[in-house]
Amino acid sequence: MSVIGLDLGTSRVKAVRFDDDWQVADSRVERTEVLHPHPGWSEQDPAEVWQAARRVLAGVASEGVSLIAVTAQGDGCWLVDDAGAPVRAALLWNDNRAASVIEGWDGDGTLDLAFAHHGCDGAPGLAHAQLRWLTEHEPESLERAADLLSCGSWVYYQLTGERVLHESDAHNPFGDALTGKYGPELWEGYGLSEYRRLLPPVVTGARTVHQLRDDVAGQLSLPAGTRVALAPYDVVSSAIGVGAVRAGDALAILGTTICVGSAAADPRLTRPRNGMTLPVGEPERWLIAYATLAGTEVLDWASGLLGLVTAAELTALATTATSTDLPLLLPYLSPAGERAPFLDPTARGALVGLHLGHSRADLARATIDGLSLVVLDCLRAAGTATSLSLSGGGARSELWSQTISDATGLPVVCPDTEETGARGAALAGAVAVGHYADLAEACDAVVRPRHVHEPNAARKQYFHSAYDRLLEGRRAGTPHL
Repeated sequence: MSVIGLDLGTSRVKAVRFDDDWQVADSRVERTEVLHPHPGWSEQDPAEVWQAARRVLAGVASEGVSLIAVTAQGDGCWLVDDAGAPVRAALLWNDNRAASVIEGWDGDGTLDLAFAHHGCDGAPGLAHAQLRWLTEHEPESLERAADLLSCGSWVYYQLTGERVLHESDAHNPFGDALTGKYGPELWEGYGLSEYRRLLPPVVTGARTVHQLRDDVAGQLSLPAGTRVALAPYDVVSSAIGVGAVRAGDALAILGTTICVGSAAADPRLTRPRNGMTLPVGEPERWLIAYATLAGTEVLDWASGLLGLVTAAELTALATTATSTDLPLLLPYLSPAGERAPFLDPTARGALVGLHLGHSRADLARATIDGLSLVVLDCLRAAGTATSLSLSGGGARSELWSQTISDATGLPVVCPDTEETGARGAALAGAVAVGHYADLAEACDAVVRPRHVHEPNAARKQYFHSAYDRLLEGRRAGTPHL
């Protein structure tokens, strides 16, 4: 089957057409603008996102396409009115205006209650906090609203006319892991009982599939009746795209943030309150995920500090490091501190163990090592893993991939395509229409490693010691090191 995977990122929209052999046949990408009308605010024009999606879909449309599968950025608040028009600009996952709401819920036990239901920690960019903020600052927007959508379900609505939420979007922060439904107790705890009317039906499996609207099919030069599937949001679709769907499989997305997830057979609701428990779309399949605030921006920062232009130059320099007593970088450089696998808005970075004998190459290597220890830190919180697959731009770096293998002690699988999110969405869609029996069968048939890095035993002791130093530095308070 020929499938288009539509991947709606925060700042870019990409359509990827896969041929009958699941090879990339064509792709198109467009940038979309993220608006910052006030400090800490992050918004997007839903109409712009849809028009970008329509154009990239039209760019890859071809005879024989039988399915479009949609994945997107998660979280946020995309409100539409009775006529299906946006009520206001969408509030995004990285919007911070509701920080005081989360702080209050943290203090009064609301976040603990919610975690016991769905296994997801609170954050200002989640819809529950954003809705609460709107009740206090823009009640007129909520009065006009008829449905709360996600980025993915907004574009899916434009394609099919169906207003729904995928299970992965609905679960955090409104779902109950034990019932698979919305948790009514949560709405009362959030102080949002009167707005439960905004939640559309939750879909998973075959219920995610509807036909492309006739008028849109004409615009895209696709046959009437072409099927459209709403896939899990991007973190889960990326896990599917690299084949991390069985318990013990793990994923690390090396992007602006590092997101580490481990596939599990249960939601692990009794673990400490941190991270996310995300339904994958099949019974007893969950992804326990930790999205950090450290990621490739740390590479960009270090590159500039060392007089380099690109992260590729940084990793090339790091390969020349010769020191036997490397410094350790604690890469908590975000002004917002860190959120996973621990929550500390005051966390700050530090370079520990530095002396005059260290070179620029040693500092470059310390950056790669420090970010690799973040992957290990999240992986230990996520659960037991037997292998680790990579996704995101950082997966192109052979050095970083090998260092992650050394730090975690696991085989690290580099993907055979950079389009893991779009492919994961396409595979989820193929399962939903019955082309494969389940995700495991789909991944076994399609996903192949480009390269597997085995851990280097010689560096195992170094990373064991370095991880202890990372934890010690965090406990001591990084600003004081």
